[in-house]
Amino acid sequence: MNAKLTAAAAILVVAIVGLAAFEGSTNSWWSDEEDASLEIHTGGLDLAVENYKLSIDGVDVACEAGYGQDNPTMVDIRITEEGIYLEPGTVVKISYDLVYSTTVSGARLVMVSMCDGATDEKVEDDHIQVEYSEVMGEESLTDGWYFFPKIGEYDSHADVTYSIGGNADLQMNHKYSFQVYTMFVQSKAVSIVGTADELQSALSGDKMLAVLSDDIEIDETLSVSKDADVTLDLSGHELNVDASVGILVDGGSLHLTDTGDGSGIIAATGSAVNVVNGGHFKMDGGNISAGNIGVAAGFKNGADSGATIDIHGGSVKAVEFAVWGVNGSSISIYDGEFTSADNAVIASNGTPSNGPVDVRIEGGTFNCGIVSGGYLACGVFVAQCGNWDIVGGTFNMMSDKATAFVVRSGNVNIDLDNVTVNMNASASDSIGKVGDSTFVKSGHVVVAYYTSGAYGFTEDSTSLIINGEPKISLDNVSDYVGTNSAVQVNVCYYYDN
Repeated sequence: MNAKLTAAAAILVVAIVGLAAFEGSTNSWWSDEEDASLEIHTGGLDLAVENYKLSIDGVDVACEAGYGQDNPTMVDIRITEEGIYLEPGTVVKISYDLVYSTTVSGARLVMVSMCDGATDEKVEDDHIQVEYSEVMGEESLTDGWYFFPKIGEYDSHADVTYSIGGNADLQMNHKYSFQVYTMFVQSKAVSIVGTADELQSALSGDKMLAVLSDDIEIDETLSVSKDADVTLDLSGHELNVDASVGILVDGGSLHLTDTGDGSGIIAATGSAVNVVNGGHFKMDGGNISAGNIGVAAGFKNGADSGATIDIHGGSVKAVEFAVWGVNGSSISIYDGEFTSADNAVIASNGTPSNGPVDVRIEGGTFNCGIVSGGYLACGVFVAQCGNWDIVGGTFNMMSDKATAFVVRSGNVNIDLDNVTVNMNASASDSIGKVGDSTFVKSGHVVVAYYTSGAYGFTEDSTSLIINGEPKISLDNVSDYVGTNSAVQVNVCYYYDN
């Protein structure tokens, strides 16, 4: 949840012991009070959670509830029966009554998940299906956005069903929790948009959240203005932009997410998102598909102050680079899936004056393809000076000619102990071109070469560290330097696990 958008929130958590035997009750800290409920009196919403019931495979399970010890906005339902085990093939159902009391106009959003207490992470498993239903009067609600038609009190009943398939990957001795987040956002902070004009107004206005209520098609660039700080919730819908740039973030801030089923997508015929002039783009969910670059930080060959990119989830698929940056930009990737059909997946390719660029990759899946004849598929192309840390992630080489990491400038640190490279190429003497038309040998994990007087390269500001060991430094970098674009293949440094 984005704290700026949350006026009030409640968390309903059910904790269940895993497959291993468990002795004794789980409610050692809780009192004997039976009618526990949660009330929140902030941001224009009072919310009470009452009459809770928990069943496993259709059988009611004795439980008690109270405030979370570490979080006063959490109802913590604890199983009091002994010998309750969670196994593949189990159906867990949570039922409870809700009383909403709104003092200002607004909307509520519900998000449900299953978490592993041992790792404190959300369980992502296709064999676990979650269904949320809520009935308010004669209305049937989903776990998406619901706007209260007026200020007042609303009674509802909610059922959350977790169907854990027989092939679900549950771990012995782990404790799993079933979490239901209820978030309230005041109307003055949110725009529900179903047309291109409404979306453009929301991206350049003063509201903090824009939620798509329908698929949208537009044939011109959408702009996030300099002073805007907006979250775009795709909510399972498509945004199709037929323009050279889908969304231009010009000095403002755009946060992309999808609180729907995760299928929401920005599909652009050109580049999908271009962030410039100190702008910020954060991605937690949703999908991007681009006919050119997926997410670009800074203008190529232009007077620009760079931008900041933070990606924590979702997917980016592009014909060219999935993520690309120049002009002092900073790019951080923690998770997500990134695919390039015909160029490096992550890169910073520009003229000598376009550096530096700082890039940090801690996780994610990177699918590296190539279509252009004579070229190699590439995961990361370090084409500009700056600091590059590649300390996590899985890189899949989808071509029979590929090189995972190509380095031609910058201070580069690659931790191959924590990076997975799946090479679909033999480490042979076959030769292909990389982004600047330099010929290198295919099938290697790392290739490094440097071009005298280009791309911010200087001998005293260049280094390559692999698994904590310096491989290229001031002492030997001259061995791998060519002139202009005439770097010969035998000048390159090669490294393999």
